[in-house]
This record gives sequence, structure tokens and C-alpha cells, in this order.
Amino acid sequence: MKNFTFLIAILFVVSASMAQVNVVNDAFIYSKGTNIYVKQEINLVTPASLNTTSTTDESVGGSAIYLRDEAQLIQDDDVANSGDGFISVFQEGAAGNFTYNYWSSPVYDPSTELLPIKGFRRTQIYFPRLTSGYATISDTDTDLVIDAQKARFLAVGQRDGATDDQDSSTSTVIQPLRIASRWLYSYNSFFLNEGGGGYEGWTDMHQDDDTVRPGYGFTMKGISGNGPNIVTSGVQPGQRYDFRGIPNNGTISVGVATGDFSLVGNPYPSALDLKQFMIDNQGIIDGQLYFWDSRATSHLLIEYEGGYGTYSPQIMDSSDGYYTPAVFLKYDSNGIPNANAPTGGGLAGPVGDPSTTSRRYAAIGQGFVIQRSPLDNPDTSEIESFAAGTTGVVEFRNSQRVFEKEDGSDSFFKAAPSAGNDQRRDANAANIKPAFSFEVLINEQYSRNMIVGFMDIATKNWDWGMEASNIANRVANDAYMPIGNSQAIIQVLPFEGGSASIPISFKSVVENSTFKIKVNGSENFSPEKILLLDKQTDTYHDILNDSYIITTGKGTVADRYEIVFEEKSTLSNGDELLAVDAFNIFQNNELSLLTIQNPAGKNVSDISVFDLAGRLVASQNPKEANQEFTFNTSSYSAGIYIVKVSTPDDEELAKKVIISN
Repeated sequence: MKNFTFLIAILFVVSASMAQVNVVNDAFIYSKGTNIYVKQEINLVTPASLNTTSTTDESVGGSAIYLRDEAQLIQDDDVANSGDGFISVFQEGAAGNFTYNYWSSPVYDPSTELLPIKGFRRTQIYFPRLTSGYATISDTDTDLVIDAQKARFLAVGQRDGATDDQDSSTSTVIQPLRIASRWLYSYNSFFLNEGGGGYEGWTDMHQDDDTVRPGYGFTMKGISGNGPNIVTSGVQPGQRYDFRGIPNNGTISVGVATGDFSLVGNPYPSALDLKQFMIDNQGIIDGQLYFWDSRATSHLLIEYEGGYGTYSPQIMDSSDGYYTPAVFLKYDSNGIPNANAPTGGGLAGPVGDPSTTSRRYAAIGQGFVIQRSPLDNPDTSEIESFAAGTTGVVEFRNSQRVFEKEDGSDSFFKAAPSAGNDQRRDANAANIKPAFSFEVLINEQYSRNMIVGFMDIATKNWDWGMEASNIANRVANDAYMPIGNSQAIIQVLPFEGGSASIPISFKSVVENSTFKIKVNGSENFSPEKILLLDKQTDTYHDILNDSYIITTGKGTVADRYEIVFEEKSTLSNGDELLAVDAFNIFQNNELSLLTIQNPAGKNVSDISVFDLAGRLVASQNPKEANQEFTFNTSSYSAGIYIVKVSTPDDEELAKKVIISN
């Protein structure tokens, strides 16, 4: 058994601060649930007589730092760590063997230090071993153990991984953790010959010497089975992995080609503030980050169901930012998402707790996607965009590292107990601006979730780091908030004393689509009303306390619907309302006749009849100022209809009538 070093000093404190750390021989540092802060470098020195692995792939010796119970390591100076020892840090990924996790390693392999590509190798993934009588833990608990064994990577032809099987009575491994090599890939559009360029650009990690550069991410599917390293976190079980290697530190650069994306992620053994990451890299990539989410279905590509949730950092304030969940899509045999076949949606995150609704703080090991939109993309003319053939390089920095623990409630993390540590964020200090969220249930199949926030300094145009589009998760039948040519799903604008209006567009590729819209949440925002205004019929529908269904035909319904917060005495487009007695509008159900009387002999340019879904039922364009206009309603279904009368002077009058022939 190795000698404990600093155990008493660190085990019972919230944070330990050190100027420089040297761990030599067979000594180690053990941290339980605390933040280790090191100002300078870490040197993990292991003499040649102590090997870190044995012939049985067990970790049996060497200098080490063990981070347990969500302990984290933060460094200040931009210096390289060194040595041939290791840190060991746990993280859990979704356990289903059909489920992709997006990862980024917090450590690198010291054997790659002098190679052309320095970085992480899959051989650095271990699984914790049961240790009988270790400290105060039970024999079936791996939360605090330090013993570990390397995971076994299955041949590419094998599709399903499996968790480890251990005998708790003897603390022996019956079967190691088995990971399916087939599903390990990285996507890096910056370096030539390392990926990018669409689905074929995914680069496999099927060999032990395949290397992923620090800051870039990789995919790995979960496993099946039950065992001591299956951990319940939030709403779904996770497989516990033990990452071992030299901790990444300092400024780490990652890049993305214009018109492409890169899979990147948190490169440090601590949480990462993604809001600060975006602030530090303004204008280099699109102002939103993407998180993969999926439903466990099959290994067959054409049966995949998944999509990308979207995080907007809200760089103009100190809030945690906004996150909208993915709409799940199916994919064809070439890996292209089928926008005509969405299957639902979700809230799950690939690494860390799956019940999160915030993404500001990336957990250790969390992977995500960055994108750089091209100038010539007509769908992104209002979004930040970049010239073709160029690349963008963004930086992870030590200043973005924070000590934040994961949490299974409403955010990725909860603040640790207060102990005067300035590395820890005060969760109550965030300035929360007024906001509300709403969802649109489309064809009773899937939901598009959207968020609207309000700030006096916001504009009605596209603001980098404030708005977010559906460009990575677009579906054929969809709803969105138009900003120029862009399709926003997160928008921030001035409230304007309650007179703000938010246009909503509805798009359908079929002859008959339904869109059920309702407010589903708010934050620091409690208006008396949130209404959907149908400008064509001049009717308001309560979507705060009730839902409203819109039925459309094929095409896009734009410039008709707006979300507003008060009913106006004049029409929102500036038209004047006619006096209510300017026309007499009534229905004779016995004669099936709708009559519009014009006692003042006003010129009339249009008379239209709409049902409550906003569909045009009938219309007339009179050429003369008749005293009376009629519609035969014998073919109308029973219900409430809206009659709208317009004059050449842009005066309008709308009235509801009940038809029950």
C-alpha cells in the first residue's frame, strides 16, 4: 500500500493552496471533495524502479494526485506540468451501450511529450477497483478508492461494451471494463489530415497510439450491465471512468474551419466557465455552443435519434446564460440528419448530470461543439459569419477554470460550501434578467423550445453571444423567431415598457401542420399577460395560462403572429380601427347567411372571414360602396368565426360571429 501524503491536510478542508507541487517516489496527494489550488507547476516524479502499470494492467505504483468525491485541481501560472506519474480523476458517462458521449480528456499521456502530436490516448482510461476495508467505504463502493485497472478495448468488429464485474468478497476483478473501440472518433476541422469536411471527416481512435490533442474531444459509446462502477447521477445511470495522466494546464488552443465545426471540450481537471470562454473568444466562432443529446435506440446509423442542444452565454450580463434542448432527428446512411423525420427531444447531457437546464459550467471531461458559419450561407446572414477558406482559433485559459461541483437539480453544478475560496462562484450573485421560455409542439410529435430575455441595452438585431439560431438542429416543420434571415431560438431584446413584440414564424413542408404554443417557464418575469397576437384577424390568445393551436398549410407563415404583453386599442401595424358601429355584422343561422351592413356607405377594399385557427374561409373585394354584403355560410362548420372589414384608407374592423347552421 502506498504512503498517504497530505491526506490529513486535505481530506477535511474545502480548499488547499500550494505554490508548487512535487510528488516523488511512491507518495501521493489525496483530495476528497476539495479544490486543490496550485500557483505554479506540478511535477510528478516516479523513479524507474516504480512502474505505473504492471503486466496485469493494474496501477500499482508511482507518484500521484487522486481527486475524489468531485475534488478538482486548479492552476494559476501558464506553465507545463511534468513527470511520469499521474493524476487520477473520476467522471461518469451515460451507461447505455447505444448512447454516444462527447468527451474531452483532462490529462495527456507523458509518453507523447516529444511526439509530433502530444495529447490523450485511450489507454489512459481505467476503471476503479473495489478495495476491501478502504478508509470508511463499503466493500461495494468505488467512490473513494485509488486502485484501478486499465479498461479493455474490444476489437472494432464488436459493437457492445460492458461494465466491469468484481467480486466484493475478495476484491478481485472477474471481468474488466470493456469499451467498444468501434465508436471512438474525433472531429477536428483545423488541422489538415486530422478530420473535418462532413460525416467522412470523423477520425477513428481504433488504435492504442491514436492521439487526441489537448482541448479537442472524442466520442465514445456507453456500456451495458450492472456493477460497482454503475453510478446513479440525476435521472439516468452512468459508468464511472478513471482518467489517469499528466494534468493539462495553461493556455490551450483549438481551431475550427469556416463552414465546419470541431468537437472540443473542457481540457482541465476542474470545471470550466463556458461563459468566460466565449467572452475571451468573441467574434472568432459562432456565439453559441452545441451539446449532443440522444435517445438510446440502435447501433444502426439510420436508426439514430439525436440532435444538438444550444447554449447561448449571454455575454452582456452576469447570468449563467440560456440553454435550449435538442430536437431529435433521424439520420440517413451517410450520416446526414433527416429534417423531415424528427422524433422528439430531450434535456440530457452527454457527460455529467443529464437533468441540467444550464450549461455555463462544463464538467471535467465534458465535450461540446464549436462552429464557424460561412459568409455565403443565406441562412446566416444575420449571424456572425466568416470568409470561406479561413479558420478560427480559440483559447482555453486557466482564468476560465472554476471550482464547481456537479448537481442533479436545475444546473450542471452547485456551489460548494462557503469557506472563503475566491475560486468558487457564488451562485446567488448572478444578475438574472427577466426572461420566459415557451415551447411549440409540432404535429403532436416533437417540441421546439425557445427563450426570450429582456435587457435595456439589447438590440432588435443579431447580437453575438446573446442570440442563438436553430442552424445546427433545423427541422422541416419548425417554429422560430425571425431576425432578418436567421431563425432564432434564443433572443434578447428591450422590453420597452411592456410594448415589446416578438414575431414568430411557422414553417411546414406538408399540407396540414399543427403548432401548439404555450409558455412553459419564466425567470424574474411575471407579466399579467403573455399573448399570441394574430395580426390578420386582430385576435389575442392567452398562452401564459393556456395553449393555442395554429393550423397551417404548406409553406411559411411569416409576419402574422407575434407574442405581446398587452392588448392594444389600435392594430399593431399602425392601421386605424373603425368605430364599432361603422358596420353592422351579424349571422342569420336559419338562413345560413352572414350579413355586413354599411349604413354610412363607406368604400370597402376587403372583407375576409377566418376561423379561429386563422385560416381564411372566404373573402370579397368589393368594387363599389354597397350598403350590404353577404356570405352564404351553409357549408361552414359550426363554430366561432372572425369577420374583418378593411377600407382603402387602411381602417379596419374585426368582429366575432357564431355560426351554427
